[in-house]
Amino acid sequence: MPERKSANILVGPAGWSYPDWKGIVYPARTSRNFDPLVFISQYFNTIEINVTFYRIPPTGTVLQWCDKVRDRSGFMFTVKAYRGFSHEPEILSRDDIKAFNALLDHLNREEVLGAVLVQFPYRFHQNFENRKHLIKIKDHLSSWPLVAEFRHRSWLNPAVLNFLSELNMGFCAVDQPEVSASLPLMPVTTSSIGYLRCHGRNRENWFGPDSDRDRRYNYRYSKKELLQIAEVARQMSIRTERLFVIFNNHFQGNEIFDAAYLSELMGISRPWPSWWCVNRDE
Repeated sequence: MPERKSANILVGPAGWSYPDWKGIVYPARTSRNFDPLVFISQYFNTIEINVTFYRIPPTGTVLQWCDKVRDRSGFMFTVKAYRGFSHEPEILSRDDIKAFNALLDHLNREEVLGAVLVQFPYRFHQNFENRKHLIKIKDHLSSWPLVAEFRHRSWLNPAVLNFLSELNMGFCAVDQPEVSASLPLMPVTTSSIGYLRCHGRNRENWFGPDSDRDRRYNYRYSKKELLQIAEVARQMSIRTERLFVIFNNHFQGNEIFDAAYLSELMGISRPWPSWWCVNRDE
């Protein structure tokens, strides 16, 4: 199969609204009309919506998102599925399923829906019951391009990958700290949508007893590490119609600078803001 060009690779951050980004990612001084989504979408061709994991926003909010990126040619959102699908199935109601499908439908109608990421916790191991759960999720969200993110290495075997291919559900490649039985980074694809999610390699604080969200994702990739990720992305892009590369190491804007530098390394260059710390030699 011939290699595809980098035009099918979309690189961006997970989320856009973090208080600790002010003066680091966002300008130190902003006007009353400053909007983080409008600002970030100027520099990246994709952003992962992650607020949807915690709650399903109202229609008005979703339509505002669409309006804010309307003039961004080729821009696409990815959407992190509501936690009731992945982490807490006991709270998932019929109304939740209906509301989440409506959210995705609005994005799809505006032609800005790229993929729906269903991210499972480390405790979600590969077994018969959990495979049945994937089928149930597929039934609930059958109209959309689904991608499953697993954290446990038990999901990395040929039979499971064939199972996902038959479901037409993508496999999210994960860059995360190599601890215990964590899933290693490999250029795996099981559908026409490729997804690579980079969480940083903060091994010390990944499962530490005092680790909170900020400590866990306080990590800046080196140039050498980003070159490794770029090679994995290149291999995945050959086998997919579209590849999303999302950085989730959000603490103090690390994900922004890593996404920008990876873009540079992959030839997807943009005029970054002058205060961003993008390039590095280490």
